[in-house]
Parts: sequence; structure tokens; C-alpha cells
Amino acid sequence: MKISFWLYCSNPEVSFDFYQKVFNLNNKNFTNKAKTFFVPIDDHSELKISTLQKPANEGNIEINEADINDIYNRLIKNQLPQSDESDVEKLPHGTFSGPWDYPGGKALFLKDPDNHFIVFMEW
Repeated sequence: MKISFWLYCSNPEVSFDFYQKVFNLNNKNFTNKAKTFFVPIDDHSELKISTLQKPANEGNIEINEADINDIYNRLIKNQLPQSDESDVEKLPHGTFSGPWDYPGGKALFLKDPDNHFIVFMEW
């Protein structure tokens, strides 16, 4: 089973640069510079970023059973801006924060340039 989810973006180049740092993307992942690009996350899911339409409702995206230390190290290595803000409403666009300790394990927050919120969780 492959799970795909779409996000609207206002500027594909800015969004691609952001997600390139998050998921170690190659330029070949940027298949259609005018409208859409695809982000393979693993063998079972992919993220589609598009300028074609805005989603009817905005929601948070949760990625479970994530290796928080690996993600954190990747974001630092790729020089994604880090914030110390733990309130997701106040988290600046284009940044990440964490890892944060929760009863179920660690979590890491991410806000992309278009204000989509993604949380990576160990549980």
C-alpha cells in the first residue's frame, strides 16, 4: 500500500528547496517545475507538492514511528533553520523545533514555507 498526500504551495522552488533539506531530495525529484513535485518518503508513502489548487481544509500531518535522532541530524546537516519555539502556532515558517520529550517518546515539529505543520513522532 502506498499513501500519498498533497500540499498546496505558493512557490514550488521555495518549497522544493525546503523539502530537499528535510528529505535529502535530488533535483530529479523536482519533476515538473511549473506545477508539481513528488517527495518519496519511503516505499509506502509520498508527498505531492502542487500549485494546482488549495486544499479545502488545512490540517496537520503526522509521521509516526520516525527515527527522531536521524531526522534531527539530517535537518542540522542540511542547515534547515531551527527554532526553540514549542508552540506550533508561533513556530516560524520554514523552520523546525525539537526534539521534544513526550510520554510516548520524542517528537520534532516542522513548519514549511506555506505554513503546513508536520510532526515527526517516535510512537
